[in-house]
Amino acid sequence: MSRDDPNKRESSRAGARRLIEQTPKALAGLAAVSGVAYLAGSIYTKAYFSEFGASWILEEVPTATYFSQSWVPLVLMLYFGYLATTNLPVIGSQEDLTASVQFKLSVAFVQYGSWFLLALLALTPLLSAFGHVTSAIVLSIIGVAVILLLFSSALELVVVRFNGRGRLIDLSMAYIAFAVIAAGLYVIPVQLGLNWARVDKQPTSSLLTVYLRSDAEQEYRLLFSVGERVYLFPAKFEGAYPPVQATAIANVGFVPPVQ
Repeated sequence: MSRDDPNKRESSRAGARRLIEQTPKALAGLAAVSGVAYLAGSIYTKAYFSEFGASWILEEVPTATYFSQSWVPLVLMLYFGYLATTNLPVIGSQEDLTASVQFKLSVAFVQYGSWFLLALLALTPLLSAFGHVTSAIVLSIIGVAVILLLFSSALELVVVRFNGRGRLIDLSMAYIAFAVIAAGLYVIPVQLGLNWARVDKQPTSSLLTVYLRSDAEQEYRLLFSVGERVYLFPAKFEGAYPPVQATAIANVGFVPPVQ
């Protein structure tokens, strides 16, 4: 038997122990991130429907239902996939993690990313207030990416510091990053929902065009659907808010009804 076999077995046992010890922490972290994503999705949903003057929809449809049909779960899955490629899953098994290029990039991102995100949080509402809807949407999407990257970088610093592998790490910038992220988790969803709704209210909206069987001449836009119920509004309307109405899906067609 090779003399290396006992060392290999011991290394395997140590790796298994670390995996067992870290799994509950990882699951708790994923649950916490999912909860924050749900909260951000709720803020986005309320802002979106408020711009239509249709917040009453949320009294009929649970936020979780709209959340499950939105882009947030997809972003969340992609983010979890990204986390798997970072240093976070291997912090407990690497001795000199702080010397890696990836860790140094995380430190630099925490140092400068917070101020970049803060600038986005100030500029996006300003552009929205002056009617630059498309620019505000672009900055909001960039803000989502910055929040995710900044969170993972700051979390990496905190985990390394409290794991005892980076005792000289100054966590003050990480705490600043978390504070800016907390503000961003409100501002970015609000601005994204508000401005996306403004785009969807336009006559050139990409929302699906439908027709009521009882109104052959009027085009409608499909705002949302759940089960056998749909929510729609006229493609052309006067005023700031379209008259959103709910009806059964059986009353809606995708081609003009024959008169």
